Amino acid sequence: MLNQGRVLFQHANAFSRSRSPILLRNYTTSKKGVFKRIVIGAGTVTLATTTMVGVAGTLLYYNNDQFRHVIKALDRCRIAGTVGAKVAFDYQRTLSKQYKTEVSYEEAKRACHQRCAERVLVAVQRLGGVYVKLGQHISVMQYLLPIEWCQTMRVLQDQCNATSRQDIEALFISDYGIPVEEIFEEFDWKPIGVASLAQVHRAKLKEKDWVAIKIQHPNLDDYCQIDMDTVSFLFEIVKKVFPEFGFEWFAEEMRESLPKELDFVHEAKNAARVESNFSNDITHHNTCLVIPKVIWAKRRIMCMEFVAGSRVDDLEYMNKHNIDPKQVSTELTRIFSEMIFLHGFVHCDPHPGNVFIRPAKDPKHSKCNFDLVLLDHGLYRELSEDLRSNYAHLWTSLIKGDEAGIEKYSYRVGGTDVYQLFACMLTGREWEKIEKSDLNSVREIEEVGRISNGAMEYLTQVADILGKLPRTVLLLLKTNDLLRHVDEKLNLVADDRITYVIMGSYCSKAVWLDTKKYIFNKIRLAGFTFSLFKQLFVAWWQYESLVYGLWFYQFTTRWTEKLLLIKNKSHA
Repeated sequence: MLNQGRVLFQHANAFSRSRSPILLRNYTTSKKGVFKRIVIGAGTVTLATTTMVGVAGTLLYYNNDQFRHVIKALDRCRIAGTVGAKVAFDYQRTLSKQYKTEVSYEEAKRACHQRCAERVLVAVQRLGGVYVKLGQHISVMQYLLPIEWCQTMRVLQDQCNATSRQDIEALFISDYGIPVEEIFEEFDWKPIGVASLAQVHRAKLKEKDWVAIKIQHPNLDDYCQIDMDTVSFLFEIVKKVFPEFGFEWFAEEMRESLPKELDFVHEAKNAARVESNFSNDITHHNTCLVIPKVIWAKRRIMCMEFVAGSRVDDLEYMNKHNIDPKQVSTELTRIFSEMIFLHGFVHCDPHPGNVFIRPAKDPKHSKCNFDLVLLDHGLYRELSEDLRSNYAHLWTSLIKGDEAGIEKYSYRVGGTDVYQLFACMLTGREWEKIEKSDLNSVREIEEVGRISNGAMEYLTQVADILGKLPRTVLLLLKTNDLLRHVDEKLNLVADDRITYVIMGSYCSKAVWLDTKKYIFNKIRLAGFTFSLFKQLFVAWWQYESLVYGLWFYQFTTRWTEKLLLIKNKSHA
C-alpha cells in the first residue's frame, strides 16, 4: 500500500512537471475564478436574504402588533438576562480573588455591591413596570441585602417613566369607550405623580370639581406576564447554579400580588373597606386618616377625589405649614398599628409616595393640625384571626425582650425555630438590643451596617426563613421596613421610644380583646372560675398599664419641651 502511494505521488509530480506554464496558469486562474464566483454568488444570496428579512421584519414590526410584541418581549428578556449574567460574573470574579488583608477584601466586596446595584438600576429604569416594583422591594430589604443595594434602589420609589399622551388617549377609548375631552372639562396632561404601575393626572369633570385620575401604564398588559416569567426563569437558573439560593418565593409573591394591583376595581373595594374599618375613629375625630373618595373605577382607570398635599417625608412642606414631623410619625404608627393588630386588614405598600400630608381640612374638629392621606390601595393583605393574635403576642414579647415568648410566637407566626434571626429581621435591630428590651434606643448607622453584613453572612438561614414564611408575613416584613424608614426620616430628634410604646399599646389591646373573647366563651361553656378571672385581669392590666404609660410619656415629653422652650427664651 505504501509503495502504491509512492508511485501515485511520483506520477502526480511527473504530470505536474510535464504541464506547460500556460496550462498551469489557466488552471490556477480557472480555480480562482470558480472560487470568486462562488463567493460573489454566496454574498449576493446572503445580502438579498438579509435585505428581504430586514425589510420583511421592519414591515412586520411596524404593521403587525403580534410580531412587534414578540420582538419587544425578546428584547426585554435579553436586557434582563444580560444584566443578570454581568452581575453574576462580577461577583464571581471579585469574590474568587485572593486579597492581602480582610480590609481590602471588604472594600472590594462593597465596590462590587455598588457596581452591580448601579448596573441593575439602569436596567430596571429602562425596563420599567414589574422590574421597578422589584427594585422598590429591594430598596427596603435592609435585613437581607447589602446597604449599597438598598440605597441605590431607593431612587425607584418616586422616579418612574411617564406614559405618553397618545397612549393615554388610546387607553380611554379602549377601556372607557369615550375620548378624554368628552369626559372632562379640563385635563392636565402633565402627571402629578408617576409610579411603577400607574400615574396620576389632575382633571375637572364637566360642571364639577377637580378630580385625580389614576391611569395604569398601558404596556403593563403586554409585558407583565413575560416579565414575571423572565424573573421566575432567572431565579430558577440562579437556584440551579447556587442550590442554597432560597428566594424563588419572591417570584411567587409577585405572581400573587401583581394581578390584584393591576385591577383598579379591586383597589376601589380595598379603599372602601379600610375607610369602613376606621369609620368610628373618623366620625369621632380620633384619627388623622383620610381615604380619598373613589368616584368611579375601571380596571385600568380610576377617578377619585383630588387631594392636595405633599409626601409624608417632605420636611420642608411640614415646616411651611407648621406641622410637627414627630407627631406625624406618631399618628402614622397609630394608624398602621390599628390596621395590623386590631383590624387584620393591612396596606402593604406604605412607602412615602403613597402617604400624603396636608393641613387639616377641618382644623376645629380635627385631632391634629394635619391630615394623613393614604393612597394606592392595590396591595392589601388580610390576616387570619390566629395570625393577627399571634403576631400581636410576638411584638409584645419583642418589646418586652421576653425570649421565651419570642421563641414561641416566632414559630407560630413564621414557622421557624431560628427565632433570634427572625426577631432581628422583624425589628431591624441586633439581637443584643432585643434581648435587653432596648428597642427604644436609636438605630445607629453602624448597627444598620452590621445587620446588612450579618444578613449576607447568614444568607442561607435568612433565605430558609423567608422561604417558609406565609406570604402575608412576608408583606408584613415589607410594611415594617417601609414604616421604619419613614419613621427615621420624620424623627429629627431621634427617639424611637414613642413608636414602640404605641405599638405595644395596640398589641396589648389586641391580646386583651382576644383573651376577653376566649375567657367569655369558656365561661359560657364551663362556668366561672377564679383561674379564668385571673387570666382576664392580667390581660386587662397589661393593656391598661401600657395605655397609662403612653399617656404619661407623652405628657412628660410635652412639658419637657415647653420647659426647654421657656428656658431658651429666657437665655435669649
